[in-house]
Amino acid sequence: MRKTSKILALTLGSVMVLSSLAVLGACGGKTEPAVAARICYDNLPDDGIEIPADQTSIELKGYDTVKETNAAGEEVAAGVVATYENGVLTAKSAGTVILSKGDKSFRVEVVPAYVTNPNNQYTPNRGSDFTQGSKLLGGTHDPSLIEVEENGKPAYYIFSTGWATGNEIRRSEDLIHWEYKGKATAVTTPMPLIDLWEEEKNVSLAPDGAPGIQWWAPDIVPAYGGGYWLYTCCVSHLAHNTDGSEYSKACIVLFHSMSLTPGSFTYQGVLMQSAIPQRTADSSYDVNSIDPQIIYSPDGKMYMAYGSFGTGNWMLELNPKTGLRKDKMYESGEFKDIATIREYRNEAVDMYMDFAKNQGATKDTLIKHPFYGTMISLNFMEAPVIARHDGVTVSDETGKVYAKNKTYYYSSHSYNGLDSAYQMWGGRSESVWGIYRSTNGGIVYNVGVGDKNNSGNKYMGTFKWQDADKNTSIDIRLPGHNDYFTTKDGVNVAAYITRTDTYQQNNVTQDIVFVSQIHQYYLNSMGDLVINPNRYGGESGRAVTQAELFKYTQDGKFKMVALKNDNNLAATSVDVTLTEDGKISDATSELGTWQMYGNGYIVLRFKEGFEPTPGQNLYYGVVRTAWLDDQNKSGFTITCMSHPEEGAQSYALFMNNYSTLTGTGLVG
Repeated sequence: MRKTSKILALTLGSVMVLSSLAVLGACGGKTEPAVAARICYDNLPDDGIEIPADQTSIELKGYDTVKETNAAGEEVAAGVVATYENGVLTAKSAGTVILSKGDKSFRVEVVPAYVTNPNNQYTPNRGSDFTQGSKLLGGTHDPSLIEVEENGKPAYYIFSTGWATGNEIRRSEDLIHWEYKGKATAVTTPMPLIDLWEEEKNVSLAPDGAPGIQWWAPDIVPAYGGGYWLYTCCVSHLAHNTDGSEYSKACIVLFHSMSLTPGSFTYQGVLMQSAIPQRTADSSYDVNSIDPQIIYSPDGKMYMAYGSFGTGNWMLELNPKTGLRKDKMYESGEFKDIATIREYRNEAVDMYMDFAKNQGATKDTLIKHPFYGTMISLNFMEAPVIARHDGVTVSDETGKVYAKNKTYYYSSHSYNGLDSAYQMWGGRSESVWGIYRSTNGGIVYNVGVGDKNNSGNKYMGTFKWQDADKNTSIDIRLPGHNDYFTTKDGVNVAAYITRTDTYQQNNVTQDIVFVSQIHQYYLNSMGDLVINPNRYGGESGRAVTQAELFKYTQDGKFKMVALKNDNNLAATSVDVTLTEDGKISDATSELGTWQMYGNGYIVLRFKEGFEPTPGQNLYYGVVRTAWLDDQNKSGFTITCMSHPEEGAQSYALFMNNYSTLTGTGLVG
């Protein structure tokens, strides 16, 4: 579940309160958001570059300054962190300002315009980077984010796959450094026995490594009436013999707690079951009851996307007051037997096969089934997540406006096998039900690794920066199962798991290890979702000007990575140069042109024969500040999505500048 829906509670009557912070997403602004905002102070004030006033100040009329704290959390005198005059708060130094208006409190975070060292570098030590207690989310799988207020400050929690004995919980105060807290459910948490799951008995009792039930990818959201709902999936390790066939089973269930305290969540009910034949051709197409994700529409309706592989991903409408299915399919609370589940499955698969054979992926309707809901994507994928953004305007570099003040839903799905060719694809829709499409109208559809008929927007895949410091950074390999989330002060982030073989290369481990990472994401001028290729380091998300981009880029040089329709195991950056007269070139040829416009937007056009990805010559993106993992210093990044003239596939393109920024905290 994404956007503001995780950070604002349900009001009475089950309508989600939404605010204009959905369109802020960076430093400053003229539109007052609901509860928090972020502005920048110029930490290079004497460099001849003026940071725009709308990034260093925010208009907040009628407030009183209550408290200022510096970056160390120490209370300081009014005016040290920011000045407040004539209803305008202007940044001066890093810290937090709390203002009040009657019984309303408002928080403003002041951050540096040029991101300073987040002290989140990787090390060659697996013990510190990839154990359960890692401060850098090592060993964290399938993350789901939520923000709460604790002691007057924001606190962030990640709930993730916990394997045996419950989902794992981690806490952070900055989205950078994390502390492992424990499991969401107690070891003895009771849950009604599931038909034919008697072997596992209580779902929490199987120790790590023993046959039993595993707790996979959860989603954590505010609950109607107070507290929190934890949607999770319980997956059986055992093969169940029924009518001569062996089945592996899974279910999506709901837990509740009034707090985020480990061990406090209790069972509320079941939403979905599956029973998939093992090691048979019949198991290739199915509906698996895993990976629940919650999303709300502007009118307060509540939905759950879920599922994996086979027939793609599906969506159900929920009751926002109970958190359970709106259709009351499980009103009695009893689990359905395998025969009933397989009957539902056979109906859905027959519908899917007929759709794929006779209609294909070009029609405007998808499958609907009374038990599974509506299919929102096709074929081999898992981990659906949907972000909602309101007030979106779509325009190009000429100023032509294609849409204004629109609500869009952005889907993301993990294509292919978890440990073989994982990658993040998705699309955009004006309806929560879809159809989700690429920039050129292609439906979200995974035929297979590298298949020419794959379609959608490829947001993230395996890549590496050439000449990256392997002592402080890692290569991105098989990224997927992500979450989209927006903080109360308007920062959009994508959290996802990635494998890496960097530790193998450094002769530290014999295996490929996994970690979760958090990255900012943005919307380009065409309303496409684009992800920062660098980990979140506390950067503001502000738009970068052309003047500062060139002032702090070595001879206009950038590292560029273009994603393609494959597993990208060998996608390595190449050097390109952007010249101030709008040309793109490499060491031997002129490749195309570029242009910056509007609020830190950029468009790249490549000549025929020089496209970084075949068939992709036009890219729309943004230019933003970042802590550059590959160089371990502050700099700028460009992240884009392609707009092909033909075809149903669009691809991300990333660029990091060769940064020349120096100064206090700007170099690791």
